[in-house]
Amino acid sequence: MRSIIMTMNKICYILIVPLILVFYSCKPSVPGKYIQPDEMEDLLYDYHIADGMAQEVWDEGTGSRQVALRAAVLKKYGVTQADFDSSMVYYMRHADRLLAIYQNISRRLSDEAMVQGATASEVNRFGALAANGDTADIWAGEKSIALIPMVPYNKSSFAFTTDSAFHKGDQILLTFKTDFIYQDGMRDGIAVLAVRFNNDSVASQMLHLSSSSRFNLLINDGARSGVKEIKGFFLLNRNNFQSSSTTTVQLMFVHHIQLIRMHEKREKPHADSGKDSLQVDSAAQHIDSARIRRAPQTSPLRISP
Repeated sequence: MRSIIMTMNKICYILIVPLILVFYSCKPSVPGKYIQPDEMEDLLYDYHIADGMAQEVWDEGTGSRQVALRAAVLKKYGVTQADFDSSMVYYMRHADRLLAIYQNISRRLSDEAMVQGATASEVNRFGALAANGDTADIWAGEKSIALIPMVPYNKSSFAFTTDSAFHKGDQILLTFKTDFIYQDGMRDGIAVLAVRFNNDSVASQMLHLSSSSRFNLLINDGARSGVKEIKGFFLLNRNNFQSSSTTTVQLMFVHHIQLIRMHEKREKPHADSGKDSLQVDSAAQHIDSARIRRAPQTSPLRISP
């Protein structure tokens, strides 16, 4: 009986182990006919560097410089335009992989800016902020988002509820950077920030995004009602023109996203203001005493506080 059990265990081991190995070896990978993730990351990184170089001096020749520099990047990696286009279409259909690539690109661009001498505040204006304090970055989502004009990958929403760290009179600032990779068609991105106050009134700001730049959306609690809820979204619209293509690359990359809460500024008293106020109070007391002892005057002396 014991020998039979041992034989059955060996048979199970022989059958199960290969199945486990097959299962792990079948982990989805990028098909060989497309540019592989590591090389795609390097290529797109150089792509963004090339775009930045082309836009350093904005004039009528910017478009032609951009085309020439992008062609140079493809040549560097030995990739044809057709190979790049088909690979981008593949990654656009696998948005999670594309997002992972762009998150790495975002970090590399920031690191490169620091190496070239940019300060931390220039790379990430509020990068050193903690989650509390008079000015704080309360963004808790992904810092980088890749959007394509295809549902559901064309929109990314966010929502935050407030806590005791929020004060009446706060300002809410949404700040971020955008980059576009478009082969044709009109760039039509949208960013929306909406704030609901404690009195249930709502204030909102909207921006149309069509260029690679930094953008800011600011909402003030001018009525000092107190912030109750913060919502918003990023959206990349599809071109509705008949001539627009449905297969070419159209991508908006939103990165360095921050949602800043700023408390209302209060005037700080001068170091000697306490001493001055004591002197004024003392002088006022003497004057009041003098007024009691004297007869009423037609033009009494007044001292402004």
